[in-house]
Amino acid sequence: MTPLVNLHILARRYTQLSKSAYFDPAFKDFARRTVDAIQHVLDNARNYPDGVIRQFEQHVWRVMQFVRGSRSNDAPHETQYVLRKALKEWIPEEALISSASLEEFNFFLNPADLWDFIDKSLGDFDKKDYKPLVVQIGAPEAFKHRPIFCVPLFHELGHFVDHHYKISEFSLLQTPPVQTPDGMHPDYWRDINLRHRMEHFADLFGSCYCGEAGNKSLLAIAPDHPASPTHPATIRRVEIVDDFLYNRQNDMVDLLQAALKARTGKCLSTRFKKPNISSALDDVVTYKINDDAELFGIFLAGWEYLHGQLEERTAPWIDAKVDSYIIEKTVNDLIEKSIRNFEIRERWKDVASD
Repeated sequence: MTPLVNLHILARRYTQLSKSAYFDPAFKDFARRTVDAIQHVLDNARNYPDGVIRQFEQHVWRVMQFVRGSRSNDAPHETQYVLRKALKEWIPEEALISSASLEEFNFFLNPADLWDFIDKSLGDFDKKDYKPLVVQIGAPEAFKHRPIFCVPLFHELGHFVDHHYKISEFSLLQTPPVQTPDGMHPDYWRDINLRHRMEHFADLFGSCYCGEAGNKSLLAIAPDHPASPTHPATIRRVEIVDDFLYNRQNDMVDLLQAALKARTGKCLSTRFKKPNISSALDDVVTYKINDDAELFGIFLAGWEYLHGQLEERTAPWIDAKVDSYIIEKTVNDLIEKSIRNFEIRERWKDVASD
């Protein structure tokens, strides 16, 4: 298939997506405008180098899975709602939190920006000042109604903030890496340090909203992972987050805080308050979240409650007929509905104040 043939196919697919149901109607606009950009390239293919057309096609393919995964029936809406709140504290522009529904156990951030590429490479296309801020996060489709298991998405949101402000890159200017090991190229050593700092920043960012749940999730996913060129060792990552949460001095925390302060004027700090959800969930009812701090903290509270019940059951989960799957699903459902109820109350409050 040539890029132009693929773009014809993609135009039809995005047209279909523009007619889909979304919690956030901005996705419909995104899909429609992407169709306009595709059609512009098809109509003006002679005006652009083959390489630009091919790159544009690749961008459009990559973004499609996030637009598709953000449809009402596919999106982890409650988790995306909380992520938008967290992001708003760092980036004032309205953002589209999009999620690719993965048929695999993986979480990732896609930093490729379709409309930034359009802005820079399709000079003849009239964007009409449209340049959306899009956060593209991949998460397992099986977790879309399991917010407790979506704690790693706060880590991925940290990667987006880092990418947006170039915090880890700036930290290398402020605090260069220690001496390059013998036999290693300085650029490769710098790249290792950059990637490790990016992971530490994302860990710290996530802990601002989910506390120790980020470490618990990491230890569940990669308990014994050693250091690699792309990631620090798990034990090192956990130690740095622990030092941050318990206000212990840590050089890595200090250098990332300094870079963040220089780039944004802000510092990382805990934004969550862990609510006491036990009484509500013991009665198999939702918890009434009181404020944004508890909204963030319910991820940690939910994680601890769920795993506590799986390890040492109390009423109403003590019945031997209640298997682990039922406990896990019920607790996740109650957390999801608690978040949804808070959002509904907030929306009604906003309407009443208008």
